[in-house]
Amino acid sequence: MEYILEKNAVGVLTRALDSVSEQPVDIDFTLPDYCPDIEKILRCKITPKIYNRNLSGGQLQIDGTTVVNILYTDNKDNIRACEQSIPFNTSFSVKEVPDNYVIETEVKCEYLNYRPLSQRRITVHGAFSLYAKVYTKGSVELYSPNEESNLEYNTEEITLCALSSLCQEQFSAGDEIQVVNKPPVEIILDSDVNAVLTEFKTLPDKMMFNGELNIRMLYQSNADNTKIEHLDYTVPFSKIVDCGGLNDNTKVNVSLSLLSYDIRLKNDILSENPIVNIDSRLSATVTGYNSETVTVITDAYSTEFQTELEKSSVKISESADILRDSFMYKSSVDVAESDIAEIIDFNVKYSLSGAEISDNKVTLSSKLIVSILAYNSENEPLYIERALEFDKEIDASGNNTVGSASAEILSVSYRIAENGTVELRCEIVYDIILEKNNTLTLVTSVTADEDKKIDKRSSALVLYYAENGESLWDIAKRFNTGKNLIMKENSLDSDEINNSEMLLIPMV
Repeated sequence: MEYILEKNAVGVLTRALDSVSEQPVDIDFTLPDYCPDIEKILRCKITPKIYNRNLSGGQLQIDGTTVVNILYTDNKDNIRACEQSIPFNTSFSVKEVPDNYVIETEVKCEYLNYRPLSQRRITVHGAFSLYAKVYTKGSVELYSPNEESNLEYNTEEITLCALSSLCQEQFSAGDEIQVVNKPPVEIILDSDVNAVLTEFKTLPDKMMFNGELNIRMLYQSNADNTKIEHLDYTVPFSKIVDCGGLNDNTKVNVSLSLLSYDIRLKNDILSENPIVNIDSRLSATVTGYNSETVTVITDAYSTEFQTELEKSSVKISESADILRDSFMYKSSVDVAESDIAEIIDFNVKYSLSGAEISDNKVTLSSKLIVSILAYNSENEPLYIERALEFDKEIDASGNNTVGSASAEILSVSYRIAENGTVELRCEIVYDIILEKNNTLTLVTSVTADEDKKIDKRSSALVLYYAENGESLWDIAKRFNTGKNLIMKENSLDSDEINNSEMLLIPMV
């Protein structure tokens, strides 16, 4: 006979896919007729943009475009640019998942080689890693006692952090920029967009958040006037996402991902100050956690029949802390050998390479790629790139696991110092989910053999000398009686014997 136990399903975040695919970038192209000849290549960069993420039939299909942008100088030391796009697509096999899932993607340039084959031909060889993850709302089954007259349970009341909400929505954000107080835009040489979450508010079954697109653009105001202009622009946006299970007590994490962007001039030949169109595609993921208290079974036995137990190890999250804060990183970039006279463009890219927890501290391993486009004292263009690696420690407050971690640059400032360095100040905002995880061995089923009855003692009471530290549960199980009966008979209010003493053990 199998006893019926009360089943409790506790929500957990389940990873259905965690994979990476290396995407090659191989291109050999000729400059368009309107581009002047190449004298020297200053910089080449690749920007993967994801246009479609579709999960169907056990396959995650990802389609996008890799934009190859090259800055170079012509024979008059003027800075020029050429750009070309290469489509890519890849698929990942995914085990069957329910309808409620979220997709996370990330791209990382692995290597990039380039060289001119002639003054009008360029070859580029490189690769980037495409990281893909799929999460879904799963559950862990915990069992509580059911009323059985001849079954004794040893229970423990645990408080855990259960996943209550999981949702994702893609949306567009953009603007039309009319450049004022600066020369008009005629040729866009280079651009970057960064998406940052600024604030969010939890509503019943909804999440409202605000963010910013931080746009950086290099351009020329006239094809004949080769002076390089720099534009920084911020586009605010807001969004409301439907997400069931959210309430005032829910601990919420919102992650924002920029999938793709497009910056182009509006086709208006009559305008003396053309409008710049900015379109972007973003993905917002919301995860919510609620605290729950559950009674679980750690041991059980029947006072009537011999019993068999099935137990399993269950990993639970006892608590979750969601940290969102910022810090200022300061450093110096050595440019003494470059003879910088004027900085045209100063760009910083951030990547989080790891988040480890130890001794109640989370260590964020970070890397900054600093790119500087400048003129030297002879008015010659030059390009400098430096990598800065650093660790940032954050209080973990007694947690033992990093659930997830991400970080973004909020702002960058710099100044040329007199000692041949550029002093950098970079404000970085991080989002971290810290968890206190524990593994428990719990009872999942209890089966009694009705053909094997337990022999009953003839006496109604048994004397037993209990030693200090013994458990009443262990004593009751040894004599096939009830723990509560022993406590009542001996007027005890604790499960543990604090002093050696004689106990009266009632038989059932």
